[in-house]
Order: sequence, then C-alpha cells, then structure tokens
Amino acid sequence: MGTKETGSKRLVICWGLAVVWLAAFLLSVSPLGKFSAAAAGIGALLMLLIFVLQASLIYGWKGLGAYVVIVAVIAFGLEANSIAHGFPFGFYVHHQPGPKPLGVPIPVVLGYVVLGWYAWILGRLIVDAGGSGPAALRRFATPVVASFILAGYDYPYDPIGSAVLHMWSYRNPSGQFGVPLINTLGWLFTGWLFFQVFALVADRFAASATIAHRRFWLLPVVVWLGMALQYPIMFANAPAGNVVLGVRSFITSDIYEAAVAASLFSMVFPVLIALLRLAQSGPVATIERAYP
Repeated sequence: MGTKETGSKRLVICWGLAVVWLAAFLLSVSPLGKFSAAAAGIGALLMLLIFVLQASLIYGWKGLGAYVVIVAVIAFGLEANSIAHGFPFGFYVHHQPGPKPLGVPIPVVLGYVVLGWYAWILGRLIVDAGGSGPAALRRFATPVVASFILAGYDYPYDPIGSAVLHMWSYRNPSGQFGVPLINTLGWLFTGWLFFQVFALVADRFAASATIAHRRFWLLPVVVWLGMALQYPIMFANAPAGNVVLGVRSFITSDIYEAAVAASLFSMVFPVLIALLRLAQSGPVATIERAYP
C-alpha cells in the first residue's frame, strides 16, 4: 500500500473520529448526569486518537514522539515548579482525583500535549499557511501565535474550572473571577517555550503528501470551534447561586456568561483567521521530503 494512500485513509479516519468526538464532547457539557461523564471520557479518548493520527501524518511517528516528549517534560516541569515555588502560574493546588506526581495530575500534562497540538497547527496555518512561508517565520513566529491560541483556550475555562468546579484553587485568588493575571502569563510562557523548542527540531521530520489537502488543516479548525461551543451550552444550563472565593462573591451564571464572551475573542476569532488563511492559500503546504 502506497504512502499517499495510507495517509489519505488516516485522514479519513481522523474526520470520522472528529464527527463522533464533536457529538460526545457537546453531550459531555450538557445536563445529562451520568451520560455526560461517560461522554466526557469518550470525547477525551477520541481527541487523543485524532491528535496521534494527524500528528503522525505531518511529522511521522518519530516527530510525534519528539513533540510529546518536549511538551510533556516542559509542561510537567513548569506545573510542578509553580505548585512548589509559584512560577510561572502563581501558587495553586490541583484537586482532581488520581495520581498527582509532585502535585501535577497526569491528565493535566496530557491536556497540554493534545490541546497544544491543535493550537500549534492553527498557529502554523495562520502564520504561513501550513508551510508556504519562509522557514524562519515558521520557526519563530508560529510559537508566539500558537502560545496565544493555547492560552486563549484556558482564558474562558479557567474561572469555571477553579471557581465553579473546584478542580484547582489559587492561593491568592484575584483578577478574572479569582484567576490571577500571572496564570494567563504563565500559560503564554509555557506554551511559547515548548512550541519554540519543538519548532527548532520540527523540520527534521518528514511530512506526508496528505498535508497538502485543505481538509488536513481544516480538521483542527473544526475541533477548536467545537470546543468553543461548550460555553453557550454551559451558560444555558448554568446552576443558580453564588461562588465565594475569600472575600469575593460571584454569581455563578455570570462566570459562564463571561466565558461565552471571552471565547468569542480567544477561540472563535483565531478560527476565523485560520479559515481566511485557508481560503486565501493556493497549495496549502510545501512538501520538502517524501514521507518515509
């Protein structure tokens, strides 16, 4: 079986998984009790599979491994350092169940890996249409853009995860419904660091000709937009009452409403820019080497 045919089949599988993921993900944020929990688990697994398959197409299996190691090591190290010493996110504590080496839950590290991938591909599409721009632009501008996209995921969700769901808490809650500014700056720094390290080695790994197809680059756009759709759903089903953080008290539904507004700028806007870049581009990607 030829490489091109194999890559095309993997991309078709990615799209099939993405359709099921979107249904599971939206179900997971709906008010359906035990079904929501099951859907969340299925959605997380499907997103992981999509990431693995798509990343293997653009960087091969060795490139995928390099990406995972770089992101996981840097993200874990900075999370652990912040829990112990307050840099770069400020002092905080995770409350999720399960193993927490040095205070860091394993799903948090996986979250950086998977979410970081979609932010990276969106960043590449925005900066150089997936490979048609100068190599220096791809190596040094893409990490900056991708770090803002990744932090844009956290910005609307963090107040919900901390203040409402109590998945983590800050020693000194402030800023955005208890989420301090240093946390957002920490996301920008962490994302930029592991994206920049990966960008310096990414061109060593060969790409499949499949990445020249627009549907390859459209996939992360759809996934990112799908994740933004969770906020209007959660806002429509926001619980009544208040949340109290120290001396501060917030109306719970206001936190969800603010997340909807924030996601328009931090998640939907990058998607629109990526779609415009995709529509304006000619050949979407330049293939320099044949996929082995």
